[in-house]
Order: sequence, then C-alpha cells, then structure tokens
Amino acid sequence: MTNEFANQSQPDMAGLPADDVSTKKWMLVLFSIVFMGSLTLWLPACQKNNLILAGYTPSEEYGMLGARLYEANCASCHGIDGKGNGVAAITLDVPPRDFYNEPFRYISSDDGVATDADLVQTIRHGRVNGEMPAAPWLNDDEAKALAEYVREINRLGWVERLAEEFSGDDALDNDELEEISWERVTAMEPYAVPSPSDSFVPNLNIGRELFTQTCASCHGPSGKGDGPEELVDEQGTPIIARDLTRAPIRGGDSSEELFKRIRSGIPGTPMPAQPGYTDDEIWQLVHFTRFLMGQPLLDGWQQSFVQQILDEGEN
Repeated sequence: MTNEFANQSQPDMAGLPADDVSTKKWMLVLFSIVFMGSLTLWLPACQKNNLILAGYTPSEEYGMLGARLYEANCASCHGIDGKGNGVAAITLDVPPRDFYNEPFRYISSDDGVATDADLVQTIRHGRVNGEMPAAPWLNDDEAKALAEYVREINRLGWVERLAEEFSGDDALDNDELEEISWERVTAMEPYAVPSPSDSFVPNLNIGRELFTQTCASCHGPSGKGDGPEELVDEQGTPIIARDLTRAPIRGGDSSEELFKRIRSGIPGTPMPAQPGYTDDEIWQLVHFTRFLMGQPLLDGWQQSFVQQILDEGEN
C-alpha cells in the first residue's frame, strides 16, 4: 500500500556501460560525503556556523551535536538547508527528502506527524531501496540529537510558510509562529502497533476484498503498481505506486511496518490513512500484502493461506 517511487531502470549515461555508470555515481556520492565531512572537521567555528540552518537555536539537551552530525552525514544529499538539494542529490535515482518543505513519510501516529522514535528508526536503519544508508554506529544520544535537528529543519520550514500564509493584517507575532510551528511538528497521537486479537484468523478472501476496495486503484489488483490512478505527491511530482510483488519496500516490509503504513498512510503522498478500519482488518491487509510479496507469514499462518489457495483451486 505504499505510494512510493517504484524501482525503475535508468538509461546509461554518455554511452557508458551500466556498471561503469553505477561505479561513477557512487564514487561521486562518496566524494560528496567525504567533502562535507571534511568541512565539518576542518573549518573554524566562525566558518562552520555558516553551515548551520539560519534560525537554528542549539538544543538545550544536545547543544550543536545534531547539527554537526547532520553536516557530516546528511547534508551532502539533503542539503545544508534540508531542502533535498545537496551536492550528491543529482547522482541519486531517488530524490533526497526535502525536510524543510515536506512532511516525514514513515510514521506511527494518527495525526500525520512522525514521532521521535520514527525519526530515530529511519536514521538507524536507513531506507532500503531508497539510497539512504543505515547509521548503526550512532549511539542513542547521537541518533536522538540528529533526529531533533532534522525535526527542527522541518519546524523552521513551517515558520516560514506560516509567516507567508498569515501576512499583512493577519500577521502572526513571533511567539504565535513558534507555538503553531511546534504544534505542526509534534506527534499528538502516537501508538504502539497492536497485536491481532485473540479471535483473529487470517483469511485470504477477506484480505483480497479489503485490498480491492482500498488499495487496487493505485497498486493494481495484483499489487504490481499498475492501478489506473495517476498519482502525484504533495509537491506535484508524479510518482508510481509501489509494486508490492517486488521486495524490498522502502519503508520496511516487516509486519509491523506494513501495519503502520496502512493505518497511518504516508504523509505527502496519495497514500491515505485508514482510520475507519479495525486493527484486525488492518492485519488482514498486512498478511494479504505479505502474501503478494512472497514473504513468510507468522505463527504458522503461511500454511493456512496456502491451504486456502488450494481449496479455492478445487472449487
């Protein structure tokens, strides 16, 4: 159910073999990361402050730690200002997220806002098939400091947009801008992924029916990303629904991650939240999706799904 960029083969550049193109691309990415890291290590403090996003106030808990980690590890792709315009961005098949203007995509809340845990998870594990590397070497304080800084980039973007929206006679003062911007980036309704109820039994027919009603218009009846809807994201950029039969899925393909994608949707994309479904209905969709993906199901449910297919074939 994720509306994300599907894998697409890219044409060779300048007539080079695909392997040479891939090698040159990753050499440029590596150079860009090393270059930005070198700036962080070598520039004097007065110069380094020019690399910090305008309007940023050092964290009371982490000081400048998050900003320094961002400069060293993220700015080469996401840009110093967080707008997805880093020097390595042009080398990537999947555009880096614009933190300043776009919402965070992978969330576990019912109000469309990422929790601290959501951001830390993304930082630690990266994004499979999204060209964002994992960062398992960060300790807890470093991961939290980096998450805090990225959220601050998003908040400062809200400050700018709110100031533009409420201008002239309706202008907000600085305190009001600060208060509203914090509300926009703070998750008010986070949740823990619930377990299926004791009475839950996976049912291929129920899952298929829910998928047809909710997902097929974008992902196609067989989950191949070939639904009839023409899709664009919040910025007006055309996107292609994920082919669920081709793993891995960028937001994670565990049952828990699929549950969050279905329940909370993917902010900034046409993938809506599903507040009207019960938890067990979402679990039916999760397990039908895993079936489409060819993933093993949990607690012996794979066998029951296979038996249902066999039974359907006999009828």
